[in-house]
Amino acid sequence: MEKYLYEDLAKLEDSHWWHISKRNSVIELIKLIGRKNLRILDIGCGTGGNLKAFSRYGEVWGIDNAAEAINYCKSKGLKNVKLGSSDKTGFDGATFDAVTLLDVLEHVEEAKTLKEIKRILKADGKLIITVPAFSWLWSRWDEVLHHKRRYTSSGLADLLAKSGFDVQKISYMYSFLVLPAYLVRFIKSKVSGKKYSSDFELSSPLLNKIFLTTSRLERFFWMTFGLPLGTSLICVAKK
Repeated sequence: MEKYLYEDLAKLEDSHWWHISKRNSVIELIKLIGRKNLRILDIGCGTGGNLKAFSRYGEVWGIDNAAEAINYCKSKGLKNVKLGSSDKTGFDGATFDAVTLLDVLEHVEEAKTLKEIKRILKADGKLIITVPAFSWLWSRWDEVLHHKRRYTSSGLADLLAKSGFDVQKISYMYSFLVLPAYLVRFIKSKVSGKKYSSDFELSSPLLNKIFLTTSRLERFFWMTFGLPLGTSLICVAKK
């Protein structure tokens, strides 16, 4: 991710509907583990917005490979954070009950990262993943974020299975965004010149509220039935 975006992320991760919705969706999956004395690692913790929320369910650690991200975390008083990579976390084996990998897998070498996560998870530990969906939604925003790929449900499920994980739930999210996202990104792709505007930018307060409410209603459907289309994928898999 470009360095200038960390400031945007730090400012908006507690108010932008997309960040709030994703965080709440992951929390619902953490709740399904069924207890609160968990040890959780958030790989690619960014500026720390998820760490405080996840701490309600146990001891939470965060790692990120960007010093800017870790500095923001520490400025918020978060102590269990350190520089680290997704394939070399520096933790002992069988340390964590759950690992969250939220919009990270698309940045890294998949096989090495999943091997490391499997190593540090306890027996029957859970891996919770979010990734961007569908290559045809690729845009300049993916390039600004340094994405290497986007995923389909079947492709992600196959990757996890080959890495020794048992996929328990997988679904697309934000189905209501597919058409507008495609159109907006197509238009933005035609704009050249100055620094690309951030998709982290906060929409109007009204739209922010509408999208947050819509995503909350949608969550019931993807958790219950699964959705066949969306701009993101969410998955929980067991070691």
